[in-house]
Formats: sequence, C-alpha cells, structure tokens
Amino acid sequence: MTGLLRTGAAFVLGCVLSVAGLNFASLSLPGLDVTGLNFAGPAVAADGPIFIRDAEIESTLRRVADPILRAAGVTPATTDLYLIRDQEMNAFVANGQNIFLHTGMITRLATIDQLRGVIAHETAHIVGGHLARRGQAMTGGRNIMLLGMLGAAAAGVAGAPDASVAIAAGSQQVATRDMLAFTRGEEAAADQAGVRYVAAAGGDASAVLDVLRTLRGQQALLSGQTDPYAQTHPLSSERITMLREKIATLPRGEPPSAEEVYWYDRMVTKLDAFLDRPSQTLRDHPPSDQSEMARLARAIAYHRQPDLARAGHEMDALIAMRPDDPFYIELKGQFLLEIGKAGEAVATYRRAAELAPKEALILSGLGRALLNTEAPGATEEARDVLVRSTRLDGRNSDALRDLALAEARLGNEGEAALATAERFAMTGTARDVLRNATRAADLLPVGSPGWRRAQDMITIARRALRR
Repeated sequence: MTGLLRTGAAFVLGCVLSVAGLNFASLSLPGLDVTGLNFAGPAVAADGPIFIRDAEIESTLRRVADPILRAAGVTPATTDLYLIRDQEMNAFVANGQNIFLHTGMITRLATIDQLRGVIAHETAHIVGGHLARRGQAMTGGRNIMLLGMLGAAAAGVAGAPDASVAIAAGSQQVATRDMLAFTRGEEAAADQAGVRYVAAAGGDASAVLDVLRTLRGQQALLSGQTDPYAQTHPLSSERITMLREKIATLPRGEPPSAEEVYWYDRMVTKLDAFLDRPSQTLRDHPPSDQSEMARLARAIAYHRQPDLARAGHEMDALIAMRPDDPFYIELKGQFLLEIGKAGEAVATYRRAAELAPKEALILSGLGRALLNTEAPGATEEARDVLVRSTRLDGRNSDALRDLALAEARLGNEGEAALATAERFAMTGTARDVLRNATRAADLLPVGSPGWRRAQDMITIARRALRR
C-alpha cells in the first residue's frame, strides 16, 4: 500500500513552541528514512517531526500516563500525548498541557516505571508553570495556528499506508534550542515533583534514577560535540544525589500488574516491529518462538516484506488467542485494506468497532475501508462512521479527508468543503483554509452549525494571512 506522506504544515509555518524537556540532543530528524514505516512519497523535511498514530499504542500510553496526571492534580482529559518517530531518547512538553515522547525514548526504556518517570518529569514542568514563567506562550492568531499544528501532530496521511501507525506532518520549525534551556532549579524541581507523582501513583520512583543514568551516559557520548541543548540540561552528580535522597523518603510502591506489563510489552513490540527492518525483526523473533509477542512482531514484519500468507497466519493465531481484542482485529483489517481486500477489511474493521465503539482511529479505518468498496449504501455508512470518528477525535486530518470524499460522493458539496477546510486548518496553508471555508459558507444554510464553523475558520485564516 502506498500513500502520500504529507509535510504540509505551512499554515503553522513560523510558529514557535514553548518547550520544556528532560534531556535531549535534538528535536530534528536528520536522515529520516520514511521506508521504515512502509510509506511512499516525498521525503519529509529533516527539521519537521513525524508523528505516529495508533489506537492501541495511544490507549497504552494513556494507561501509563493518566495515573501520573491524576497524582499531579492534572485532569487527564486536558492533557494530550503525542508520539514522535525519532530514535533519540527525547521527551518534552509544549504550549500548555501537551506531552511529546520520542519512539527512541519508549523503545530504549527497560520498564513501565521508567516510562512513568519520564512522563512524571514532563508533567512536573506543566504543573510547575515553567513554560508560562518563561514568557514564551503564544497568543491570538499564532496560538490558534499552533493548535492547528498540534492537530496535525495527531493526523494521518492521505492513503494511510500504515493506517494504524499513521503519520502527520509537523512544522518547519518546531522549536529552537535557545528556548530549551531550563534552569538547574527548574530541572531539580521537576525531578523532585516527578518522583512524588510516580510514588503517589503507586509506582517505583527509583526507576527514575535508572532513566537519568541512561541519559547521563548518552550525554557523555555527546561530550565531544557542541550540542547546546545537551549543555543546557546538565545531568550533574549533585542533581542525581538530590534525587536519590528524595526517593529514599518515598514509599517503594507496588510492582506493575501483569496486565500493565502485558500492554507495555505489546506497545514496545509493535513499535519495534514497525520501525525496525523486517529482516531484523524476524531475526529477533524466529518462528521457533511461539510466544504472543513474537507472533505479533512476525505478523507485522511479514506484512511489510510483504509475505501475505505468513502475515495472515500469524494474525489469525493472535486473534485465536484473544478473539475479542479490538486492536488485533483492527490490525488484521489494516493488513487486508492495504493489500486491496477492502470488502474483507470492512467486515474486520466493523467487528473491531463493535468491540471498541469509541476508538476514533478504528472508526476512521472502517470509514476508509467502506469508501474503497462499491457495496450499496457503503458511502452513506462511511459518512456516518467518519462523522462519529471526527467527533471523537477532531485532530485526525486523514478522517476529515475521507469525510470530505464521502460527502462529495453524496452530493453534499457544502459539507465536503467544510471538512476540507478543517483538514487544511491542520495540514495546509491559510489560503487553502480560506478558500474552502468560504465555499462552505456559500453553500451551507446561513446560521447552521456548519456555516458558523466556516465563518470561524474564515476569520482565523484572514487573521493569519494579515500576519
């Protein structure tokens, strides 16, 4: 399956994010190899982020993060998590309550408690108001455009080549390193608060020390380079000693439950299998290993080769193990859709949606599969499913694109133009937004909800163009 990997976030071009972080070498993506996720299309700008969407992975991240957020007094529903494809051990917060994690951070951590520690540290930057105090928050039209970029961070690509592990474009400039210099006091405060949050959530706060030791080793490897960001986040012995003393006063916490470990292992296995070369995945998980995680890794690797028969065999074995698992069923639907078996994909996605009716990305996949069939009523059903999907997750430009297609096929040109304007608000230019929102306003009934939304976008786009 091929698709166009979009880089278009020109509407948010020039926006600057206020960022707080743990300890990163860079926010850029040098030498990006888009083939690692089976995407075809133009290369992505080296300084633009690649964001991964996956219903199962996002569900697992929420399992890890939500107890930490609640322990910090933060409402989970007000905090968004974004996953960036980058091999660096990296995490940061941006423009309020948005936590960004690099895939390299997740795949190189050893335990769920270590991941809790990273999320807790970033949460502490949010609670501590470190961004606001630095006077780098944006207002007005720029802030609105930033929200568009954050929407693009969660969006898919046209064609959805890896529908469950989908990508959205970022901006040409996400952050500058001179904005990332947090004081020793802010970093120490985030350390101290972060371990309290881990302990309050029932985790093992001592795992944070393991993360810092790993990052300190990474910093030592970078010592011969002049990376200003690494220099602005020193992992001093004093900082680690202070943290060790704080942890000694906290309860040890309970080990993660078997269920927590299971979902964590599935997340890491799935990421590794989509990001590593299939040949490497198959070496790491040979057919002699009949464990569930090995089968999952092989299913993805076989699909990416592609070896359709073996991929199907492994997926059927996984579903036999867990017949009511919506994420395994969704993954099978993805595989079927990508090899052109849209009719079978519809039935599979429909089953997944029955099991997880509020998973917006699963509904989006069902809508896309329906649009690829010629069954009677498929377009109407696709439209209804995609409306549900976008109401649950308004950040998915892929679903908005498919919704626009469904509305156009049904002759609803005003609704199609509105959905297209919404999509361009995430991934296009202000002129694209203005053109489509104006068309929507001309076609929709005056005073209707869609007409009012089109008017809002016209105002925002004109403001952006004036700037």
